[in-house]
Amino acid sequence: MAWILLNKRWSLIIVLSILYLVQIGYTNHLAGKLKEADQKCFAQIQEIERKQVKAPADAQNKANKASADYEQIKAEQRAKVETVTRTVQKIVERPIYLNRCIDDDGLQQINSLIKNDSTRESNSAMSDFESDRSGDR
Repeated sequence: MAWILLNKRWSLIIVLSILYLVQIGYTNHLAGKLKEADQKCFAQIQEIERKQVKAPADAQNKANKASADYEQIKAEQRAKVETVTRTVQKIVERPIYLNRCIDDDGLQQINSLIKNDSTRESNSAMSDFESDRSGDR
């Protein structure tokens, strides 16, 4: 074994072989890190794609819910108007009041309907005013 260490050529071959093995080990280590980073990047890309696919469906669900809520409120309002209209019609058709347009009962029914409608309109007008006002700033 001493003759190998004394021979310069074999000493150089041994040193280069050791350096080669160290370089191979380091390269494998870096390749492992590269694969790990690639997997993380691929997972992030899949997450972003999943969110982009899900976003239009969520927006459509929100729009459908808002539409259903609007239709329900509209139907409730229509039912209230129909009830008040029928009540006023019955009051107006009383034989006592045929010569007058509307008595106190009918006027009260109409005013309650107008009050409910004007309250809703004033709230929406107020929110429109506030949004216009905040847009001016």
